[in-house]
Amino acid sequence: MQVQVVTWASHAAELGSIRRHVFIDEQNVPEALEWDGLDHRAFHFLVYAGTLPVGCARLLADGHIGRMAVLQDFRGQGAGRALLAAVLQTARQQTLSWLYLNAQTHAAGFYARSGFQPVGAEFPDAGIPHLRMELVMENHSSALNTRFGLAGKLHFVDAAAGVPVVEIITAHASARIAVQGAQVLEWQPTGQQPVLWVSRAAVYQTGKGVRGGVPVCWPWFGAGAEGKPAHGFVRTRLWEVRETGQGVADSVFIRFGMKDDESTRALWDHAFDVELIVTMGAALKMELVTRNTGAAPFEITQGLHTYFRVGAIASTQVTGLEDTVYLDKVLGFARATQHGAVTFDGETDRVYVNTTSDCVIDDAGFKRKIRVAKSGSTSTVVWNPWIEKEKGFADMAQGEYQEMLCVETVNAGEDRVTVAPGGEHRLVAFIALDAAV
Repeated sequence: MQVQVVTWASHAAELGSIRRHVFIDEQNVPEALEWDGLDHRAFHFLVYAGTLPVGCARLLADGHIGRMAVLQDFRGQGAGRALLAAVLQTARQQTLSWLYLNAQTHAAGFYARSGFQPVGAEFPDAGIPHLRMELVMENHSSALNTRFGLAGKLHFVDAAAGVPVVEIITAHASARIAVQGAQVLEWQPTGQQPVLWVSRAAVYQTGKGVRGGVPVCWPWFGAGAEGKPAHGFVRTRLWEVRETGQGVADSVFIRFGMKDDESTRALWDHAFDVELIVTMGAALKMELVTRNTGAAPFEITQGLHTYFRVGAIASTQVTGLEDTVYLDKVLGFARATQHGAVTFDGETDRVYVNTTSDCVIDDAGFKRKIRVAKSGSTSTVVWNPWIEKEKGFADMAQGEYQEMLCVETVNAGEDRVTVAPGGEHRLVAFIALDAAV
């Protein structure tokens, strides 16, 4: 079978006929969903059996593959393989470094054979079960370096197959950030112990969160509704790198972004643009910016789920939350008031409410104090799994609970944020060794 790369302007009749037969007539996809207004912007592909067009696909400039369809009488004859091969070839010619699609679940194996990896849970689209799947192309890190690298300061490497990481080095500190999840993995001031903790058993894999660093939890914090992932859907997806640059006092910043698509709207039916701006120098600043690009207000909870490295949890305490009310998850969300510093002698999982205060981690083991300042948040989570809870985490080595502590900048529980159409909300965490504040 032969494949031609065509345009919507030249072949709308053939493309539209195949899609109408397969999606609208056969699969009952609503016309309003099928004709989404994006066809004139896309590369289109037609596969022919002789002179008869029997299948189609399209590729958008952001790497989104969609509208893969083969007429029923021609399935199982290699038309789909030919289409996908042509799409991948065009993507390489366009130097696209990352591709994604929403596969009907019965077809996930077909895409997996070409290297696509599932990301997140199954979701319905037009009443049909789908899986989001992503493919990091072999040129991904090099393409990012060409566009966004900063000589001697910032460059991209592959931490594992399909998991590109940006490495930043300045006179003040070094850092590593995964493009998947826009997750800060390391921040280490020069001459100091690492401030962030990552498990020795952490898994670096497409579609899997990394245990440690700063996972971005959005647009909900905590357990999702039935069938939806915990802590939202952005922490396991590749983000778009939008900008890098140098700031004041030898700092470096990188700006990541993500917009809604069919797979996000199936999980959370809102139009959005979310960004994470990370600025790294003598301090670490993270800004999670939510913009409502739709016509109706929406509500979010969210968090920068920061894992700190400590010398010994038993000798660590947190100040700044004195006299603050908290919800104790270990005790069924019982309400209590913090008296004195927070100390640790067992599992701790608390949401401190109505607080905008800085927290200071007094890390006696490493003889340092870490200050966590914030804005855009009136709740703080403090968490350590301790011995028994740790055993349930396959991506956490035995005894590592003694080396870590989460102090999280969040909007959670009663602290919910409503974003108006055209509006934005900015959640900021600022982390520094106390001597540098």
